[in-house]
Amino acid sequence: MIPNVTRGGRVAGLMNYLVGPGRANEHENQRLIAGDDRVTFAYAPGVELSKYDAFEIAEILDAPRKLHGTEVAKPVYAKDDVAGGFLTDEQGKKIKVGSTPTHVWHCSLSLAESEGSVSDAQWKSIAESFVEKMGFIDPDGAKSSRWVAVHHGASKNGNDHIHLVVQMVREDGTKANTHNDFHRAQVACRELENEYNLRALESSVTQQQGLSGEKPAERERAARESYAVSDRVEISRRMRAALASSSSADDFIRQLPQMGVQVAPHFAKDSTSRVTGYKVSLGTKSGEDQAVWYAPSKLDRSLGWPSIKARFNGAGVREAEQFLAGRHSSARVQRASGYRAFDLSQSTSAKLNGGQLGPDTLANIYARLSLELEGNKPGSLARLSTHMARAGQGMGNRAYAARLSSRFGSRSAEQGWMAVLRQANRLSRVMMQGRMASERPQLAQAAQQVVAMAEKIVRDAEQRLPAHAVAYPGARMTKKDRDHGLGR
Repeated sequence: MIPNVTRGGRVAGLMNYLVGPGRANEHENQRLIAGDDRVTFAYAPGVELSKYDAFEIAEILDAPRKLHGTEVAKPVYAKDDVAGGFLTDEQGKKIKVGSTPTHVWHCSLSLAESEGSVSDAQWKSIAESFVEKMGFIDPDGAKSSRWVAVHHGASKNGNDHIHLVVQMVREDGTKANTHNDFHRAQVACRELENEYNLRALESSVTQQQGLSGEKPAERERAARESYAVSDRVEISRRMRAALASSSSADDFIRQLPQMGVQVAPHFAKDSTSRVTGYKVSLGTKSGEDQAVWYAPSKLDRSLGWPSIKARFNGAGVREAEQFLAGRHSSARVQRASGYRAFDLSQSTSAKLNGGQLGPDTLANIYARLSLELEGNKPGSLARLSTHMARAGQGMGNRAYAARLSSRFGSRSAEQGWMAVLRQANRLSRVMMQGRMASERPQLAQAAQQVVAMAEKIVRDAEQRLPAHAVAYPGARMTKKDRDHGLGR
């Protein structure tokens, strides 16, 4: 089970969204699961809620704040429109320019898709236990926060979940404790998984291993803006694809801007020339003033600068750092209208052809295949890339002779990529039947389903394409030169 915590100041607006149809009409049977006694006295759990009910519940939740006049807010600091960082005064402190209300604490609790759905009675117990573990309930009542839990069907990804809304002004007018609440929510969920025999989401396991998960809010924003995935996921896909086509750190860093991933240096303290790392962004979208920059190590530990240097055994590091030092991060960096993807490097091709590669290299290959075959609509190949990145440990297979290698020298680029996909699928099957099955059974099961989809891509292509020899993608750029006007 995974929590997603946000804070705001519009309890009526949040309740209206929770009982409404959703952004894509995905909400159904919007009902009360549990909550403060004042709420459950007025509205029986299990009964479908209307928008009128949502406003009435919001009034009940907001009553202590209005009664005591307590303000709960977080400061807003001035930012540099060009560099994107915070402005500071002569003492080096951030300059406060205002505040925004945060008296509404909102958290969704999501189960793994494979968990299926649980009963309302179990959700009620989980919700009550969660708010107690978070410290929002006072046995004496005076320092309790009013709260409510709402269910409105599974997410678009099929995850059964509930939403909790908690008032941060307690009955006595004091403020609820939200210190370290993100971490405390994760701890509470791990405890609830054990108590209720729930399956831990792979994303929560993976985050501990250095691979960040996509936040529900990021998925919702991507859907609103008509993107298939969030920027976080898309950047990771393109960076892994760049690893598959790079022979040195310099190759990797220089390819990223051409693939629509902007890069900027991270300098050592008190230096404007000594590069210690880098950050990445897709740039600003239409109507945005500032770009969002990510630390690659926060997306995936294997994409951090120390890992990149180690991956290529130091090759091209000096040149890459010189290239980075000449770039700068801008809040208004332009988002590319398309990207150019490159062919597999000779080293990646050799590993694939010889079957001597692990999940890490397969993750990069699947990412490159996703760019080639799925374009701006990441699907099964992109998911396979993520699954392999999560697998963590390699189990290279040397038993397979590259039966398709003779087909890697001719003219059909699409069949060449199909040959790569077929080999990658085969190696994935070997891994999933070996150590991954015993050490990461949930991951292996999920990956098997996606590999089946990838194998269908190959079968469909074999029926569509001629059976003559095919070109090996590592040999040269394809005829269309990999220029995609995807407009992401």
